[in-house]
Amino acid sequence: MPPQRETDGVGAAPGIFWMLVSPNNRPLGRASGCHPTYGECWDAVVCLQQGHERLRVVESTAERTGQWCWWAELDRTVVAVSSRSYLRGRECTYNVERFLEAVPKAAIVSGTRNTGRDGRRARDDDPAPRWSGRTPPTGIRRLSHPGSATGTPR
Repeated sequence: MPPQRETDGVGAAPGIFWMLVSPNNRPLGRASGCHPTYGECWDAVVCLQQGHERLRVVESTAERTGQWCWWAELDRTVVAVSSRSYLRGRECTYNVERFLEAVPKAAIVSGTRNTGRDGRRARDDDPAPRWSGRTPPTGIRRLSHPGSATGTPR
């Protein structure tokens, strides 16, 4: 949950977002954007789990850095994104697979914690997440991924 503050004109308004973590607390993926209320965030997680078989994943590289990232679409809406970028395509693919394996069986815990982009306690001057949720981020080019970009659910 990023700190409450005004929209900066570039990113999404402050709110609550979910994050999927492994048993050893390693981030696997997160919401593509913030939700205005706790209830809406909870509903988004339930919807993600119920629709996990319809998820389509797109792996791509950022034009500026060349690093790999991914996002997952559910019914043509971006619902999840990678928690970080990767230097190699195979690292990205490996982490997408861990995310997809964890989604249907993940325990949903109640409550929130206030964190910054690096997982530490957020400060008021930390930037808000900038991925909006309905469209892929700018500066990213789509790459073909078996079973994803072709429209076949992964």
